[in-house]
Amino acid sequence: DGDATDRRALSTRICGMLAVHAMIEEEIFYPAARKAGVDSDLLDEAQIEHGSVKQLIAEIGAARASEPLYDARLQVLGEYVRHHVKEEESELFPACRKAEMDMGALGARLRKRKDQLIRKLGAN
Repeated sequence: DGDATDRRALSTRICGMLAVHAMIEEEIFYPAARKAGVDSDLLDEAQIEHGSVKQLIAEIGAARASEPLYDARLQVLGEYVRHHVKEEESELFPACRKAEMDMGALGARLRKRKDQLIRKLGAN
């Protein structure tokens, strides 16, 4: 409900964090899950969902917050992310545990890479 400047600042922060999240999953988590033999259909779907999220992030980044569809794009982005998280929690993560992936070690690698990316983005 803020003005265009406030909405833009918030959406930029949200989109940046989502982009970092997608990047670390694609660089580290999904390849590790594939290597562990997790169902490729689950991983393929997750990567396609990331593509949709990245497309919306690009559209939001290119738009002005005062444009009529700006808020709608953010709303749809939120819906996509909620759907993606629900599927990861209910299907993908259980499959990873069943494949006996070391989720603790993987989580540490993800956190380290996330921190690196956030530092890099902050420096720009």
